[in-house]
Amino acid sequence: MTASFTEAATVMPAQVFTWSGEPDRAFVEKTAGGILVLLAVLISLNAFAVLLRKKFERRW
Repeated sequence: MTASFTEAATVMPAQVFTWSGEPDRAFVEKTAGGILVLLAVLISLNAFAVLLRKKFERRW
């Protein structure tokens, strides 16, 4: 886990994959939380793209 924004970090899917392989029980919650964060970001970006498409769609 990084302590500040200036430290090296990894992408979230790779971090979730790393957490899922850990034998410690505490990583189960971290893995589930990471998956929920990724799903929330995916759904919100998709909804934003749909709204933009509807707004800028050309009608013929």
